[in-house]
Amino acid sequence: MTKPKLSIIIPMRGGVEHSWLQELLKIQGNTEFILVYPPNVPFIPITEPRLCQIRSPLQGELIQRVTALLNASGEYVLSINCDEYIHPHIVAIAEDYFSNFPDSYFFRLKQVEFPFGKLPVDKPWGCLNNIKDIEIRKPNSEKNYSQEEKEYTMREIPIIPLDNKPDFLALFRGRKDHRGPHQENFDKKVWKNELVQETLKGIVPTFTIFGPLKYVPFWTADRLMGLSVQAKFFEPGKIAGHWLSLPEQLRTEDNPPNYPRKNRRYVLSELSILRQFPGFGYIWNLVVFNRGGIFMIWYPKDTLRSIAEKIGLKKPNISQ
Repeated sequence: MTKPKLSIIIPMRGGVEHSWLQELLKIQGNTEFILVYPPNVPFIPITEPRLCQIRSPLQGELIQRVTALLNASGEYVLSINCDEYIHPHIVAIAEDYFSNFPDSYFFRLKQVEFPFGKLPVDKPWGCLNNIKDIEIRKPNSEKNYSQEEKEYTMREIPIIPLDNKPDFLALFRGRKDHRGPHQENFDKKVWKNELVQETLKGIVPTFTIFGPLKYVPFWTADRLMGLSVQAKFFEPGKIAGHWLSLPEQLRTEDNPPNYPRKNRRYVLSELSILRQFPGFGYIWNLVVFNRGGIFMIWYPKDTLRSIAEKIGLKKPNISQ
């Protein structure tokens, strides 16, 4: 097979409509689609030579995404969810972007969100200008642009300031170094796959505790991958990528009511990052010197609240 230009990887769940995949397969160009299902969830019965469907040995968003990434062979890779729709010309957009910014690690797609059941599937996609013709704004110039101007310009995304010093006081007053124009997450971005594959070599061994005993977190591949790639190839002050402008390249439909978004214990995957990159103060601030970090393992407030609701000691919050 010809090497794909772009690999699109997606963790699946039960109950996904066939129409969603049919829309996704309208993407043009040299693309492969890798869908990874949890155990006991049937494949969508669609025959398409660009489509690879895999069943994960374990359930969980993280193991499904990592399994998909390990099978991705494209020059670029994009991780999305099974309720998201991609611009049919995304391959051409990726080629245009990286030809103009060959040193970038990634670019972020412009996203528009819709309530569940109200996504306008038949709405035509807009035509994005040539990348070289889109104005670029720097993070420190945000106040010089109106909100509308921001939507139609492309913003620089600096690399995470991983070389920040450890901040012990963050345990008492909260973190500050996570604020700023940098971005920790991996999803909704088109990455150079060679960087991703090299990073995976360091991530997968961290799932082994000792001998045959392994631990794979259920959630949070998004921040685990985004932080790890930037830490693996860290260059102080580097512009790691750009956030594209309107018209959008990604449309997202909210989760159906039977799949609500829930609290996720991010720190359980971030311990893996600390094992890999113990020399970065930013990661210590995230995992250890953070009231929402490792402290939550010893005092999991949201989990205790959920247990109290189930045994009748507390009334559930209907608004959640």
